[in-house]
Amino acid sequence: MPEYRLKLTEDEIEESQQRTLDELHAFIQQMDGRSLAVVTLDEEQSALWDQDGDIDYQDIYGRQIINQISDGITETLMIRNHEGLPLALGMINGEAGWQGIGVDKRLRFEIATMFQNDETEFQ
Repeated sequence: MPEYRLKLTEDEIEESQQRTLDELHAFIQQMDGRSLAVVTLDEEQSALWDQDGDIDYQDIYGRQIINQISDGITETLMIRNHEGLPLALGMINGEAGWQGIGVDKRLRFEIATMFQNDETEFQ
């Protein structure tokens, strides 16, 4: 059977990235004004977070972090890599509990820039 490769144009790639950025921006807006926990992974954890394989480190670390920060006060979460770039965002969503959204590698700097408007959140 012949192998086919999907060919995306630059416009399609930009459009997809813009949709993802819009989705992340909307998520960030919902986080605004709510108590935030910022968790920074060490270098090894950061590498494992981005690793594809049999073990889903994003799920494992995410669950551990949620368990540690669930104090009845914290409503939002940012997980950062060892360089300070956001890997995932989360927030309590009513009765549904925590919901999260991952930040694609290519968009991490832009999302970090969105958060730098309130530098105190990173301290």
